[in-house]
Amino acid sequence: MKKRFNVLLLLASTFIFGQVAPKDFDYFVQFNGSQFSKKVTLDEIMNHNAIKKIAKSEKDFNIKDYTSLIKSDKNVTIHGNFSDSIPFYQITIPIKNREEVKAFVMQKIKENSEKISDEVTTQIEDYDTYTVYNSSNTAASMAWNDEYLVILEFIKPKNSSYNDPYAYEVVEPYEEDYDYEYGVEEDRDSVQFNIDDLPPPPPSEYEDWVEVVEAEAVIESTEVEEAVEWVEVEEEVIESTEDYDYDYEEEDNEYLKQLEEEKAKRKEMQNMQIEYLFSNGFVLPFSAKINTKADISTWVNYKSAFSSIRDLTSSMKYIFGRNTSFTDTDIIENYINGMNFDFYFENDKARVEEVIEYSSSLAEVMNKVSNRKINKSIYKYFPNQDPLGYMTYHINSKELLNSYPKLIEQMYSGNPYFGHDDMSIVVDLMATMIDEEAVSTLFDGDLSMFLHDIKKEESSYTTYEYDENYDEVEVEKTIQKTIPVFTMLFTSTHKTMADKLFDLGVRKGGLIKRKGYYEVKGSSDMGALKLIKDGDVIVITNGLEYLINGKGSNFSKSIIKDSKQNTMSASVNLKDLIVKYVTNEDFGKDTTKMLKVSQQFEKVEMKSSKKLKNNKQSVEMILHSSNSDKNIILQTLDLVDFLND
Repeated sequence: MKKRFNVLLLLASTFIFGQVAPKDFDYFVQFNGSQFSKKVTLDEIMNHNAIKKIAKSEKDFNIKDYTSLIKSDKNVTIHGNFSDSIPFYQITIPIKNREEVKAFVMQKIKENSEKISDEVTTQIEDYDTYTVYNSSNTAASMAWNDEYLVILEFIKPKNSSYNDPYAYEVVEPYEEDYDYEYGVEEDRDSVQFNIDDLPPPPPSEYEDWVEVVEAEAVIESTEVEEAVEWVEVEEEVIESTEDYDYDYEEEDNEYLKQLEEEKAKRKEMQNMQIEYLFSNGFVLPFSAKINTKADISTWVNYKSAFSSIRDLTSSMKYIFGRNTSFTDTDIIENYINGMNFDFYFENDKARVEEVIEYSSSLAEVMNKVSNRKINKSIYKYFPNQDPLGYMTYHINSKELLNSYPKLIEQMYSGNPYFGHDDMSIVVDLMATMIDEEAVSTLFDGDLSMFLHDIKKEESSYTTYEYDENYDEVEVEKTIQKTIPVFTMLFTSTHKTMADKLFDLGVRKGGLIKRKGYYEVKGSSDMGALKLIKDGDVIVITNGLEYLINGKGSNFSKSIIKDSKQNTMSASVNLKDLIVKYVTNEDFGKDTTKMLKVSQQFEKVEMKSSKKLKNNKQSVEMILHSSNSDKNIILQTLDLVDFLND
């Protein structure tokens, strides 16, 4: 065990004195205080009624005691690694005064002294340029100087043997020389060779030689059998010992002792890192991946993130095979490098921008897939008025299918059972069996969905009752149902498939052919469904009246313009949607709260760019507020305060 500790300490020292380069951080979060404090101050947030109510409910915790120490116009960072041999995290907070922090910590120790056991030890050490605080009941270490406070913790590695509480014992290596040919230390004179390996004797001596070898083999066989019988006797004696009692309590104590030792070693490493950070002047952590224009900016290394979540891949191993590289980090490296999430908080909206950084191989594919010329025939069936919500999505399905064999080859590139030449055969077979051009015509890439309205509609159903003679009688009843009025349309350039499917529906009695459309026979939970086949466009709707002369509407014009720049665009009118829903359903006392939400927020929008820049694709989501008199964070707190009354 001591050897393991020394190895960990050596690794930590290498990490500490080499210091991790910013590009190697697995995640980095930065609260841009200099940017955010111009929009809303920390005091405004802390003095809000919603925050005061939370603080009041927690008598032992006053958040203002903590925030009063923070310098809110400076940046707060959280960074670390979870893929290292020694994973860690570090939180860096700008502070106003070193002595104030020390006084605060000492006050908290005094307040908690009666609540903690006598075995818990706390320690505050002052150095020339910084102060360190450690507590035996807290894994993390805390240190601060005149400007910054750091919370640091080295986390127990996931691959450590002490994840298994009964696997802590370390087997020391053998001191004797190891025989690499036979795998165990043996007396060379006792090694028995195979007869076939011995050189043949002279013909005249052959018979005598065979007799000698056979005799030796019989003797050896007898000795082995006797040895086996002796071992069996020993096993019977052990099994028959009635007083044998394994000391599980001692083993548990040894395990707990080991955990404490390892925790102490991690604390030692943390203090070494703190000394390194503060002794020669503290440098604020930074990352080139962070967007300093955002209020909050984050970066996550996808490969490292997936390598640390092995539990999520176990099901994939079961499905795709134990040795498939789909569950390994190689596939992540082939596809996605990382992802940014940037948050912006304005008076009239909150915005989140997600930037996905693809690998060069996948970026090449995505550029082709997202580069689609929209089939203008779909515009004819766009709504004639603003819907409650919509989503449009446009991809080049032919390019996606053409790229699929290449993606499969990358996916299984690390499979030990498939070499490069083997995968080439599989890829060629797939390309031969799948006609990409023909398959892509079934759905060639345009998809749009619209939610027009929410309304009540009568729906009939059949049930069974008993008459006065107790005979079962079939009864038809009607109920009021709240249903969404919607339209879904997509393009299919296959010459015959859609027409054949509609004709099949008519022949089988599932569809009724009308003038210009097909009607689904019988009632459904979605009302009267109608199907339209107009050239390359297929429409499924229960609100045909919303599609008449829709191409020239202001809504359609704005969507057409938006679709030229984005692969995907979507929007939900929260205000009108909530009002419609409340009008058709009885929510009792919650009705007032729901209407308040509808008055606070206008709509949610989402867009995904069509073009990639430097292998990056952006996805933007915006929450629009109905008011602009104050920052949206304060508006949200107003709403929380109202909902909690």
